[in-house]
Amino acid sequence: MLMFRVFIFLLSPLVLFAKTLFTQETILEYLNENNPYYYATMAQERVAKESQRIYSAAFDTQLNLKYDKKEYPTTVGEYQQLDLTKSIGNGMEFSAAYRNAQDTQEYNNIKTGKDGELFTSIKIPILSLINNTSKNQLDFNVAKLQTKTLTQTSRKNLLALYLVSSKAYFELLLYKDIYKTEEALLQKAQQNYQFVLKEVQSGKLANIALMDVKSQIINRKQRLITAKNQYQSTKNNFLKYLNISEEKFNELYTLSSIKKELLFEDELGLEIKEKILLNRPEFQELEYKLDRVNLQSEYNSIRKYPKLDFKLYGVYDLAYEKEGYKISMEFNFPLERTDYSAKNETYKKEVILLKNSKETIKNDIRTNIRTIKQKLTLQKSNIELAKEEIELVGQLEIAEKRRYQEGMSSLLFINQREMLTLQAKQKLLRYHFTMQLLNLQLRYELGTLLQKLSN
Repeated sequence: MLMFRVFIFLLSPLVLFAKTLFTQETILEYLNENNPYYYATMAQERVAKESQRIYSAAFDTQLNLKYDKKEYPTTVGEYQQLDLTKSIGNGMEFSAAYRNAQDTQEYNNIKTGKDGELFTSIKIPILSLINNTSKNQLDFNVAKLQTKTLTQTSRKNLLALYLVSSKAYFELLLYKDIYKTEEALLQKAQQNYQFVLKEVQSGKLANIALMDVKSQIINRKQRLITAKNQYQSTKNNFLKYLNISEEKFNELYTLSSIKKELLFEDELGLEIKEKILLNRPEFQELEYKLDRVNLQSEYNSIRKYPKLDFKLYGVYDLAYEKEGYKISMEFNFPLERTDYSAKNETYKKEVILLKNSKETIKNDIRTNIRTIKQKLTLQKSNIELAKEEIELVGQLEIAEKRRYQEGMSSLLFINQREMLTLQAKQKLLRYHFTMQLLNLQLRYELGTLLQKLSN
């Protein structure tokens, strides 16, 4: 039991300070409200949501108060009115009020009993009532569709952000692995130095051989510094998308290799059209735009008929205890109907444009997918050939070192063999990097890059 406790005590610091392997999916944890890049992708949507509330204000209940008193040389008068008005979606407007008009009024001929009167009215726009809509309702519905459209724009922007940050992540893995190959190359030169040093000390080689290998070490240190700078630059570029300091990142995470297993998606056998429609925000964005144009077109179709509004008024005088009423009508009909016809043609052309845009995007996506698939197939072949090349140049490098140890070669040839091995390894890393980017782009085109944003 004591040994077990000692074991746990020794193990606990390792568990406490264990680092997590950073993966592409970990990027999502940093795409949140605290990230300025993320916030920028959502800004338009949030502004639209607030604008939507502005248009809903047209249906708010209004409280109005009016007071007018005059004392002219020959006339006096006093007018008071307090009313509540309410508009609804079909354009009807209701009002309930109290008013008191005494003596001569300046802007109307209203006169009430000394206690004033209760007043109610209703406005009935006939065409809006029949079609169950109004200009206020249209504006509000258009604002809602605009919000939905910009929600899809936010999805599209967020996908683009995830795509570019993922590319930066894979670039970071590439240069980290390249840096490691340069470290390995330097280690080989240092091992060569130890071997040559023994040979010089034993008298088998002249001091110039030691100078030669020292020159190699200096050159490879310079290469390592360059590789480190590239690695650091790509790391700085990547971390800006996470909005995290390098110190914090290094404390929390380790990085894998660019050569990790790829989740290759073979989607061409599926019905691409349906998958695209479900997952690409561009299509939902266009659908909402079509809904907006159709809504505006439907409302515009009402305008080909004359505008006919009725108003009904009812009053009850509190002093005389009598009722009264008033009916008014407003008729309007532009004979040329230029506004109606111009908007009608505009909306028709907008619908055609949006539908063509959908087809254009579909064709572009299908073409992109075919091109990426072809490149992926070629890249797979390049990777297999690069693996064979590495194995071959590695064997040649080992053989060259044996020849050197036997006095049949020189450091010049060893250096050439080691450089060929390095170049082959780095070539394979770049092939893997390209493979990762192609696979990333394929998932983006198919709409499967970020499934949580598919709705």
